[in-house]
Amino acid sequence: MLFHLTPSPDSDRLIGMGAHMERMQLLLRLDLDEVRMIGIWGQAGIGKSTIARFLFNQLSNSFQLSAIMVNTKGSYPKPCLDEGSAQLQLQNQMLSQMINHEDVMITHLGAAEERLKDKNVLLVLDDVDRLAQLDALARKVQWFGPRSRIIITTEDLKLLKAHGINHIYKVAFPSTTEALEMFCMYAFDQKSPKDGFMELSLQITYLAGNLPLGLKVMGSYFRGMSKEEWTRVLPRLRNRLDGEIESILKFSYDDLCDEDKDLFLHIACFFNHGVIKKVEEHLANKFLNVRQGLHVLAEKSLISTTSDKIEMHNLLAQLGKEIVRKQYDGEPGKRQFLVDDKDIYKVFTDPTTITRSLIGMYGGYNLNWEELNTSDRVFERMYNLQFLRFKEFLVELSMPNSKLETLWEGIKVLRNLKWMDLSCSINLKEIPNLSTAINLQELNLKVAMKIETSRYETENDSAGMNKAAKQAGKVPDVFYCLKLLEATGISTVSGSGFGQKEGVFHLRTTILRAEEEMPEIMESFKKFNDEFMSQYGDNSGYSRM
Repeated sequence: MLFHLTPSPDSDRLIGMGAHMERMQLLLRLDLDEVRMIGIWGQAGIGKSTIARFLFNQLSNSFQLSAIMVNTKGSYPKPCLDEGSAQLQLQNQMLSQMINHEDVMITHLGAAEERLKDKNVLLVLDDVDRLAQLDALARKVQWFGPRSRIIITTEDLKLLKAHGINHIYKVAFPSTTEALEMFCMYAFDQKSPKDGFMELSLQITYLAGNLPLGLKVMGSYFRGMSKEEWTRVLPRLRNRLDGEIESILKFSYDDLCDEDKDLFLHIACFFNHGVIKKVEEHLANKFLNVRQGLHVLAEKSLISTTSDKIEMHNLLAQLGKEIVRKQYDGEPGKRQFLVDDKDIYKVFTDPTTITRSLIGMYGGYNLNWEELNTSDRVFERMYNLQFLRFKEFLVELSMPNSKLETLWEGIKVLRNLKWMDLSCSINLKEIPNLSTAINLQELNLKVAMKIETSRYETENDSAGMNKAAKQAGKVPDVFYCLKLLEATGISTVSGSGFGQKEGVFHLRTTILRAEEEMPEIMESFKKFNDEFMSQYGDNSGYSRM
């Protein structure tokens, strides 16, 4: 049996709800007589409660009895010294709502089964975080009559599995289009930005990371503001969480044990988007079992571990940084991590700062390294420093398969950049200014578009050489130390940096178009190839140009 959505005053605001309902119908199976428990799982603020409440409003009239227990974890004392009394109180609230009678009094937990076992019931348990809550409200399906449906929302996947719930809906993030519409509904009371606000709206949607709670709070905050006010406020939002968002996200963090809290902070401040294997190696001496800790964080919806990488939502990462900032307000040297340029500057320039607790620093592009005291002695005060990352000291940039058209504007300090992989970036229009990348050794511009075998292709490199791009833009002229260039579909190669230094020894290319524009550089490549072939011989697997 399919249920049809009944229009409600809030229907227009609930972007994407139709798609959620279609997926939920497959789990609810209202055509079956069995009693079924369904879990709605996802991180804080992603819309679990909104989905559950919408379902309740749509379906409650189809059941003999119905109740929705909102904020279950908030109404359950923690720590609970008298578990039995707390469970009785919860069950009493549920039954009072079910029969619409405030004076229900029960003396044992079997009362729910006695009163509901022959009733067709819809029960929504929102925001559950402890197994004892489920034991009090829906211990087993036998408590309820045929065709009953019990819906549980939680951030904890382990809890659902422990209760034997196999029908689980994982709530995904809305698409970029849906996220923009959600934000606009709260900011402008319409699904699209007002004239002149598109770029600002997109920036805020990005900052919210498509998280519905963030979109709602930020949209409500900006509602009625002028464009000038938006522009003035936006920089602050890049580094600070709204209080309401922080309090909601912090629930799951507070429920972690001390070691898992510490792991959460390490990821938020330093290892977000990191490769799992590398993170485990880095933290092996710090934590007893990094893999198990990551598993706990994933079950709590605090991270995801897809494609061998750790991904933490940017609002959760901001939460972690806020927690670290508050560890020693005004005394950054006593914190575990420094993630703000101004705090790093203070620690480096104040010789009296004690930094025994400091284990990691993550500097941004705004940090002026030249103004800092960067002598070796400054690190003598940092007894326990383990992790150091400054963006000016970028060594490797790996962004294969990206959808970017450009990387950055202007000139960045890239004197330490050695490896750069932009392969399969089919939308790339130009390579950024690399005039400061004086130590660049490898540049990969292979793009995944198959073409006919090039006359420069060889048997040993057929996998890489049969790929090309329609356009990979211009190759900069400062590649003095370049050792490997993998390039396909290059339209223009300017300058004479190639072939002038002995460090350049390896060129791999499929097609260099518009050769009439670059006779000198092609001549250098020819000369280079001849030198390469004479040095390594024809067995190298590369053909002469």
